[in-house]
Amino acid sequence: MTRYLLPLLTAALTLTGCAAGLDRLPLPAPGLSGETYSLTAIFSNALNLPAKAKVKLDGVDIGQVDAMTARDYTAVVTLRVTADARLPAGTSAELRSATPMGDVFVALRPPPDSGTAFLADGDTIPLTATSAASTIEELLTRASFLVSGGAIEHLTSVISALGEYAGGRGERLATLLAETRALLDTLTARTDRIDEILHATADLSTTLAAGQTTLTDAVTAAGPAVQTLAENTDALLTVVDRIDALTTQLARFPSVAGTNTTSMAANINQLAAGLNAAALNPEADLNELNTMLGIVIKMISGPNGHVNADITQIAVGAVPDPGFPGTAGARLPDPTDWTAFVGSLRHMLDRLGPRLQEPPR
Repeated sequence: MTRYLLPLLTAALTLTGCAAGLDRLPLPAPGLSGETYSLTAIFSNALNLPAKAKVKLDGVDIGQVDAMTARDYTAVVTLRVTADARLPAGTSAELRSATPMGDVFVALRPPPDSGTAFLADGDTIPLTATSAASTIEELLTRASFLVSGGAIEHLTSVISALGEYAGGRGERLATLLAETRALLDTLTARTDRIDEILHATADLSTTLAAGQTTLTDAVTAAGPAVQTLAENTDALLTVVDRIDALTTQLARFPSVAGTNTTSMAANINQLAAGLNAAALNPEADLNELNTMLGIVIKMISGPNGHVNADITQIAVGAVPDPGFPGTAGARLPDPTDWTAFVGSLRHMLDRLGPRLQEPPR
């Protein structure tokens, strides 16, 4: 009986041990070996930071979280760091997670300009040098905003609107894309020219910047002149109006040299020719002379013409003077001239008499 009881007891213990499994076996608690020193880090939020969480420097485990307490609405975390890890003063601490569902750990980051001072046992990393990691709840909330009410929804709306706009007009959209591609090709081909323009613009900006003092002085010096012009704007406008009126009036007079449609010299010559024809030929056509006389009368203030002239020399026919020897063959009037004048006047009256007796035309 005893011989059979021992194998049965051994089999029962073996079955009981197998039923327990490896997941029920106790694991060694995390810990540090060797010398360590203590640091204190103050976080605004240490949510999801587990006890005995790892402390890492550049991805290497250098310690663990020793204790956590709440003080003045902040989380005071005590860190136990190995003595071999010397941290420079100004080191910051961040709460990170290797994966979205992974445990949170403390990541230490030295300052970019590390000095010769190092953190010692009991030193504190202040709140301004720490940052908390995003919780899984915050990540899920941001993801939901991104999917339902964020950029993806806006992108979907834009794509839908483009589809509605291009509905039935795909050829126009293709043409627009082709023109855009052609424009980009043109800009690409002219890159060198665009670069030259940009360099020229940069040089101009440099020149203007170098001459900024001169420009400022010029503007400052021109300030009083600009102020004077501003104060006399009305007077300047009045002068401009008067000059305009004067030029308008001058444009109505014929020019002396004939630079416009009429010529004063030509009109005077025509007037003199008409007067000469009237003196030499009683049957001369005086229509053009009468036309000119109307214009002359309008140019003077009355029925008479007024002339202001300086006489420097008078030549009277055969009478010599110090500046004129006299006209060759000329003579002074005598009684025969009076007889000739009376005969000429009678001849003219005889010619005009029949015209005066005729009925008016």
